[in-house]
Amino acid sequence: MILAKSAQNHVSKYLKTIQNEIVYGGYLAALVAPSFVLTVSLITNSNIDIQLLAISYFIPLIIYSYDYYQDLEEDSKTNIERTAHLSNKARLYPFILSIYVIILGLLLILYANIYLIGFILTLVLLGIAYNHLLKSLTSKIPAFKNFYTAFIWAAAGSFFPILYNLNEIEISYFLIMIFIFLKCLVNVIFFDLKDIKSDKKQGLRTLPVLWGKDKTINFLNILNLSAFFPLFLGIYMGVIPDYALIMTVFYFYTAYYLKKSRKAEDDNLIFISSTLADFEFILWPFLILLAQKLLLIYPNVL
Repeated sequence: MILAKSAQNHVSKYLKTIQNEIVYGGYLAALVAPSFVLTVSLITNSNIDIQLLAISYFIPLIIYSYDYYQDLEEDSKTNIERTAHLSNKARLYPFILSIYVIILGLLLILYANIYLIGFILTLVLLGIAYNHLLKSLTSKIPAFKNFYTAFIWAAAGSFFPILYNLNEIEISYFLIMIFIFLKCLVNVIFFDLKDIKSDKKQGLRTLPVLWGKDKTINFLNILNLSAFFPLFLGIYMGVIPDYALIMTVFYFYTAYYLKKSRKAEDDNLIFISSTLADFEFILWPFLILLAQKLLLIYPNVL
């Protein structure tokens, strides 16, 4: 009985370590980029392959890993569990980052064209530049970090398929980009809810610091609703397929976790941010694929 209990505890501890690595190591969050790329490719009927998805995965993984490594001391005040997990492998971070960079470099050399490589290098530099050059602007310009981050995500998700396939830039891509930007803006502002106390001490002018938790959540609900208007406009104009209407399911998904967060304490907000909030984007391409399959079976539905 004692041995069985000890083995069970050992397995539970091992599974907890794997869970923390997936969440706090940036692996879950990095899935957001290929999810955007796949969603845009499906909606616009662009060519897509595993190489492009792999490229789009390693870019945010590198940026997240670099940021987590740089912010270990700062995070120790606001995210104790993540800091404790990442500190255990702090010495390995330069090696891990080097592996990620080598893999990305090989993927770019073998599969990317010069336009995509230039675009990717620009995005990576913008991501790294925030910590070293632009972070101070957050103490001067309200919500600067939120708009900056959301724009990078939206630009990457929308223009990767164009540059990879050398497609013509059509209005549908811009409308989808606006949709992704607004949904990302909800996400990144929501992430700041858990950091109100620390951001206030650092003098950062995030919306949660300026407005407080309740007013920020009210604003995010409005932003969540507004995000779908570019999709509706594209469908009305005939440049986005009708089955994209299935994405409205995610209005209710976001509304649910925003409602859940109203009474959540800081620890629960961290969990909701790291799992439920990011996981929305990972579900996007699966729902689009479901809509396409249903349209094949029931062609007269729309």
